[in-house]
Amino acid sequence: MADDTGMPKSHPYAGRPRRWIALHQQAKAAVARRLLDHPVLTPRQLAETVAGVLPIALRQWLFERLSERGWLAENARIPFDVLDGPGCPPEFNGPQRALVRLTVFGPPGQGLASRDRRREAVYQRLCAEIMRTAVDTSSLDAISRRVMASPEVTSDAVLMSMMRAFIAERNASLRMARSTPAEQHQAQQESSKLIRAFDDDRPQIPSRGEIHAIAARLHSEFDAGLAQFSEDRARRALDRLRELRRKYPVHVSANRLQECEERLDRFLKQAGVYRRQIEDLTRQAVDAASRGDEETAKWIDRRLFAIHTLLPTLLPLERLERLRAQISQSEARHDEEETAHELLEKQRAVAAEIKNLAGVIHRFHELTRSGKIQDAAYHRAEVAYRQAVERIRTLDTDWLAGLLLQLETFIDDLEDPAGELQSKLDHFMERVRDALNTLRREIRAIQAETQGGTPPPPKSTPPTE
Repeated sequence: MADDTGMPKSHPYAGRPRRWIALHQQAKAAVARRLLDHPVLTPRQLAETVAGVLPIALRQWLFERLSERGWLAENARIPFDVLDGPGCPPEFNGPQRALVRLTVFGPPGQGLASRDRRREAVYQRLCAEIMRTAVDTSSLDAISRRVMASPEVTSDAVLMSMMRAFIAERNASLRMARSTPAEQHQAQQESSKLIRAFDDDRPQIPSRGEIHAIAARLHSEFDAGLAQFSEDRARRALDRLRELRRKYPVHVSANRLQECEERLDRFLKQAGVYRRQIEDLTRQAVDAASRGDEETAKWIDRRLFAIHTLLPTLLPLERLERLRAQISQSEARHDEEETAHELLEKQRAVAAEIKNLAGVIHRFHELTRSGKIQDAAYHRAEVAYRQAVERIRTLDTDWLAGLLLQLETFIDDLEDPAGELQSKLDHFMERVRDALNTLRREIRAIQAETQGGTPPPPKSTPPTE
């Protein structure tokens, strides 16, 4: 039999989907941290990184299942949709699917490296074609037009920029190769800073049209900075506008400069409001995660990611990761508190049951001593006593082993660097074992007394949580 997570019901994590969500968030953060130092991870290194945040029992389960399917091999070829369709392996079909997908395929965005490699290959091929074909400036112009018009270049702005730079370098090399040594020397002399220092010292004043064109370009740069919430870009453009106004006050409007100053002030106020709203959203997500409201926390997380996608300058990736880490830490603290509460409740339930069994046995023992075996109270106590004896018979060594495994599963999910929780668990199990042994001795004493045997032993003390 299996639960809704596709795992055997005997597994400690069966039927606990919320625990899988928390583990997936912790594993995703661990993988992101390791990728900062090691951009490329092998399948086993990726699996070990994810397993590092998992409890021992779950870690063994995950490695066994992945090894059985050969998904940890270096040359493994795994269909990208193997976990999405109806053919998903049953042991991975459930809340654990996201964790398995991270273990097998890594975080999203892994296709960027292949795109960069393809761009580099196209760049090298086109450069080789230009070097092979362009023997002078005329042939360079012809091959350059054909290369820059190719679909591979026009569809990739980065590749287009790389090709333009290479063509410019090749054009300069061809022109230098055609010039005579005297022309080369003359060009070098003209470019010398020492020669230029003794040239006409009169400054080259740009025309009115050129100044207006520079101002228009700076205004466009300023507007783009505000639209993209790039404070640095807007400030740089405004500083250059101020400098242009200082040099050419006649041609640069003071009113437009003042308008830009006011717009920047309004922008800074608005950006401050948005940043405070982002902080408020993060606090709401942290509070929701601390209350166990995972739906609200996930909704806010998606909203923060959308803000980063639309306005990366307002919410950079580094800050987004820090905010997400706060939410994940709050979720982890809530899960630990919930796990600690479940552990305490389980111990209290065990202690209460043994205490109740002890009370039933003591009550029947006292009535047996009184000799009032004909009373109705005695018969009711006898029925309860026989039920208690049957229950104590089931609390054997196997039951104790299962209880220990279940409680240790809770401790695996808790932070216990000093081993204090494990020591308390060992003490609790000793109390349970001693209490059950004492009850068994008292049962044997009751049986001996009813048959004219030895006096009863002292009362037992039920375990405490």
